[in-house]
Amino acid sequence: MLADRALRTALRNLSTFFLIVALVTVPLNVVWGFLYQDVIGLREVHDDIRDLPEGQRVSGVDSSKLDQARLAELIVLALEAALIPVLVRVTRRAIEIDESGHVPTALGAWRGLARRSERPRAEFRVGVVLTTTLFAGAVWLLASSIGSLLAAPLGDQIAWAVVGAGRGLALALALPFALVGMIEARARA
Repeated sequence: MLADRALRTALRNLSTFFLIVALVTVPLNVVWGFLYQDVIGLREVHDDIRDLPEGQRVSGVDSSKLDQARLAELIVLALEAALIPVLVRVTRRAIEIDESGHVPTALGAWRGLARRSERPRAEFRVGVVLTTTLFAGAVWLLASSIGSLLAAPLGDQIAWAVVGAGRGLALALALPFALVGMIEARARA
């Protein structure tokens, strides 16, 4: 079954696929965290800040600043989504290196981005993508929850780094399963 093969491939080379994705997601999310560290530092009182009268702030943060942070967060998410085709190509390259009997590396796969795929393609199988994407969603949910738990006891001065890195790392841990699913959905059985 192709979904089984996709999950085995993703697990066999998870460290490589993780690094491929992390090279993109971690910097984007850490920069977002740095830019909105004041908002992240007050994450426990966001609802209270939204209830404040117009013009009142808590440590320089008002509801418009919360909205700016949310918009920036969505922009980062849109950038990550726009980079999925590139990540699929790089991941496919790593799989090809593995299938040729060599050890794939993240940087080696990124260097081979411009090469055309040599893998034979078959009809696209939606079930493989759905299965691996659902699995990736579960991994992301668990990893994000762990990141939130790790950031909770931290002081406001450092929380932005842990929240930003945690978001990027959670996505880097989960997305390889969906990427490999997209690749294996077109592989020959």
